[in-house]
Amino acid sequence: MSMPLSACRKLSILVWLLALVAIPVWNAVDPGNGWDAKPILNAIHSLAAGHDPYLDGMATRIDFQNHLALHPGAPIPFFYVYSPLTLPLLRAVSAFPAALYCGFYWLLYAVGAILPLWVCVKTAEANERQIVALVAPAALFFPGLLQHCAIMSGNTAYIFYGLIFAAALWGWRRSQWRWFYLAVLLASCFKLPFLSLLAIPPLSARKQWLPAGIAAAAGAALFAVQLWIWPDYFHHYLQALTLIFSLDHGFGFAPTGLLGRALFDAGMPYSTGGAIFHLLFALLLFASLLFLSRQHLRSRFSLEQWVPVLLTGVLLLNPRVQEYDVAPLTVFLAVIVWRSAASSLGNARALLFCALGFVVLNAGAIAVNTFDVENYYWNHGEGILLTAIFTAGVFRLVMLSRAPTEVFEEIEDEPLAAEAAF
Repeated sequence: MSMPLSACRKLSILVWLLALVAIPVWNAVDPGNGWDAKPILNAIHSLAAGHDPYLDGMATRIDFQNHLALHPGAPIPFFYVYSPLTLPLLRAVSAFPAALYCGFYWLLYAVGAILPLWVCVKTAEANERQIVALVAPAALFFPGLLQHCAIMSGNTAYIFYGLIFAAALWGWRRSQWRWFYLAVLLASCFKLPFLSLLAIPPLSARKQWLPAGIAAAAGAALFAVQLWIWPDYFHHYLQALTLIFSLDHGFGFAPTGLLGRALFDAGMPYSTGGAIFHLLFALLLFASLLFLSRQHLRSRFSLEQWVPVLLTGVLLLNPRVQEYDVAPLTVFLAVIVWRSAASSLGNARALLFCALGFVVLNAGAIAVNTFDVENYYWNHGEGILLTAIFTAGVFRLVMLSRAPTEVFEEIEDEPLAAEAAF
């Protein structure tokens, strides 16, 4: 996985430029984008008018559903579903001109979308960095390795994943995790499932179980205190979340989400069955991650080899994984596929296998996306692919942990072995 340095850098710059130019061109051709950012703007307007943003949003959506025949082909109006903790921020923002806060939001969004790609390049092995840097821009258009327009959604997840991954890189390099915990707590104010990412420090570094537990308790307290401070807003917020599932069937494509959707389609209650399945699945998954973490801390494989599998496994702890959740992991997933294929087939055959697999899978994804309005088939395909890649990554690390000749010298609480190349 190497090529002449100067040629690779020139090609990487060209690919990055093409990718960055393609996004505004795409937006100009298809101006109906930013569907996940528009509810934030609507909530700001509702608060400025003295209204409840949850009630306003749900009313708009219910009216749309009741008069669906009058809106053939019209985009579905999404509504605000972030917790009441975010409303004081929206009130403060409403005091500024719309052009200012909208421009600042999209700047944060662009930075957040690029940061995970940079983190993946920095945590790749030395012989992989040139090619990883070269293919990284493609991840913007192929979240989870399957073509999708998620980058055009404007979802806040892109911002927070970028912030969290950058803070994780700082933690791995400096053994200082406070910025990571703060980033996750901030993100959890918008989306509570971000708290599952608190598993990253204790599974990749020593002496982090207590800080992670304190951060998790703080996140849970922040969520619970909203019921006391803003009881009406909190009640309406929970109603909005319920409406999301009943109208949009937003189960995601984690194994739990796919099971929930199957139960829903069969007309069966999905809450209890889904909760029990996720508890069992999460326990098995966490046990696997814990075993591999101990092998890593015993220097059976390096941090660079552990990070892609760790991040993918931690993501699967979230019962409702969406396309914007898997997007920041795209390059990490590609690295897992490459390493697994190369260890079994050799570099030349692995390259052919990866290229053909990518083309075939995305030819199918593009064909399906033309009629798959609800992302039903895309979600099932991505869910199977994500789980299969994680399984392959786990299998490879188990094999490495059993290899007696593989010894990696990592000193406790020290930076990455390849930090000099960062």
